[in-house]
Amino acid sequence: MKYKILKWMLESFVKVYKCPMCNTEINENDVDIVWAAWNTLNINIECNKCKKSSMIKAEINNINLFPLNMNQEQINWISNKGERITDTEITDLNKKLKNSKLNASDLFEN
Repeated sequence: MKYKILKWMLESFVKVYKCPMCNTEINENDVDIVWAAWNTLNINIECNKCKKSSMIKAEINNINLFPLNMNQEQINWISNKGERITDTEITDLNKKLKNSKLNASDLFEN
């Protein structure tokens, strides 16, 4: 795994993760890297408040968008999203991908 990706993943966890038991935010001192190789990362997060420990596995994968018959403008739109993608966009995308009659253009509708 490239350093830049590892750093981005860990910073993202610290920003968004809240303890599932007490909803307390974490800081970087609460995160332990248990294992990292290629595109996979296993981390342990321990809440300072309630001492709940959570094991998280995260993976980064490349997606080849060309088989979806997308035009270059649509591919550029996805590529330029970078780190600006929101939790709501991920949830909406997940709902759309569960549709058995999905068309690539459906991914670009609000």
